[in-house]
Amino acid sequence: MNAERYGSDAIVDLLDDLGIDLIPFAPGATFRGIHDSLIHRRPHAPEIIECLHEEISVAVAHGYAKATGKAAAVAIHDIVGLQHASMAIYNAWCDRVPLLLLGGSGPADAAKRRPWIDWIHTANIQATQVRDYTKWDDQPGSLSAAEESITRGVRLAQSAPQGPVYITIDTEIQEDGVDTSRPAFDPSLYSQAAAVAAPADAITEMVDRMLAAERPVIAVESVGRNQQAVDDLVAIAEHLRIPVIEVQRDYNRTELCFPTQHELNLTGVPLPEQPDLVVALEVRDVAVIPGANRASVVQVTTAAFGVKAWAADLQRIQPTEVLVHAEVSSALAQLRREIITRQPSQREPSSWSRALTDLVQSHRAEWRATAQRASAVITPAFLADRLDHATRDHDRVLANGSLHNWVHRLWHIDRSDRYLGSSGGAGLGYGLGASVGVGLAHRGTGRLVIDIQSDGDALMSPQALWTAAKHRVPLLVVMENNRQWGNSYVHAQKIAEARSRSVENIGIGTVIDDPPVDFAALARSFGIATTFTVSNPDDLDAVLTDAVAATLRGETVLVDVLTGEAGE
Repeated sequence: MNAERYGSDAIVDLLDDLGIDLIPFAPGATFRGIHDSLIHRRPHAPEIIECLHEEISVAVAHGYAKATGKAAAVAIHDIVGLQHASMAIYNAWCDRVPLLLLGGSGPADAAKRRPWIDWIHTANIQATQVRDYTKWDDQPGSLSAAEESITRGVRLAQSAPQGPVYITIDTEIQEDGVDTSRPAFDPSLYSQAAAVAAPADAITEMVDRMLAAERPVIAVESVGRNQQAVDDLVAIAEHLRIPVIEVQRDYNRTELCFPTQHELNLTGVPLPEQPDLVVALEVRDVAVIPGANRASVVQVTTAAFGVKAWAADLQRIQPTEVLVHAEVSSALAQLRREIITRQPSQREPSSWSRALTDLVQSHRAEWRATAQRASAVITPAFLADRLDHATRDHDRVLANGSLHNWVHRLWHIDRSDRYLGSSGGAGLGYGLGASVGVGLAHRGTGRLVIDIQSDGDALMSPQALWTAAKHRVPLLVVMENNRQWGNSYVHAQKIAEARSRSVENIGIGTVIDDPPVDFAALARSFGIATTFTVSNPDDLDAVLTDAVAATLRGETVLVDVLTGEAGE
């Protein structure tokens, strides 16, 4: 190892040229060459973000990619590190997030392997572990091939539907010397593909149907985290007076697609009549839309571009009359132009539209009353209301969590970069790491990054708190500590009731209260100095005020909120 330049130096230079500005990892010997180059080629090298588990590393990159809107990289130790990372990779796959996963590997040349360790940590081919939930993988055999592979991988990760790619870089490629006269690889020669637009005749047919429908709704699950697409959707809905439903689940929503308090946002409100047209935008299962089974359905989706047979995230085949394979952001821009051309003035509200907007206002009044109702315990609705009150005057970013969709019922969120959605795959262990990634993206901006963190999810990856403390991440973690595996608790109750059995013991195996976890003490053990614990509703406002002030000073802050339902 006496060369002036090594393969890993060239790889790190390429990452810098590709705009990769940080790389989280838990260290591993199989990428020690890249690790060394990251240290010694600063400042022209991505920043190392130190993590204590590979699942956290990927989650940090996941959150960072969503916050910045560009691909993020992760370094992953060979087979065993990849096994740790696999859950988080699946989350990123389901969430359609562009990640460049760089895996180290023992020597591909078996004659160069050390006894035992290089053999048990080298696979043929290593990416088999995650091939079913990555867009593409490669195991290049030379430095030149690796440079091309990494460039291709970033381009593919960013193409619709976005997703993670996995590339294995052999230790020999990393650690072999490189001739200093060798020309530098130029990734600018390889363009990013343009967005996939809809055929003109498909746009015309969609507009025909939208203009002719008497009870249309737009259902949306994703606009690609694109603010222009949000603006286009708002303009279309307002111009034609069509209500919009965002697909929601108990695990949050994938992203913000439509302003939460817009008068045409019908999410969570039961329809008084069956719609006659559903325009479905990246909705993976239109069966979740009320009345869709009896309506004409027009679907715009990129799902067919990313089909895998192993994971069932594609969900059921969609019953549609018009199926358009295109990116929603492009289709919305096309629709907006044609709608305004064909109907220059805004359409008058129909009786259907007026009835729905009145219904929305009624439900919102009920939601506010529920959130503000006096109770001896802090309910999720009350916490959402008071957290909104404490943060609404700041430029806030909700990195994770929704308090069972109470945030969407109560908060005014109108930009795609202010709500970054759920994990995608509903895999526990996502929230803390992803929120650290979002906090890293917003260092020095003055924005208030918030993680509404469920306790069970936090207990899967609490070491992410150390990464937050280590890197001085400005982040407000509000722990929804209901001391239970909430989803399992509800399922235990439902199945007991369905079998006409007692619900007295449904807490067995589903509650986390004997002993309870002291999250404030846990956070302090990882180096987070500012923590609070609150259980009394009367104390919540003062605690949140102090916590927000500390976060805006640049601290990582944890507020452990002991929650319960009214009547408990």
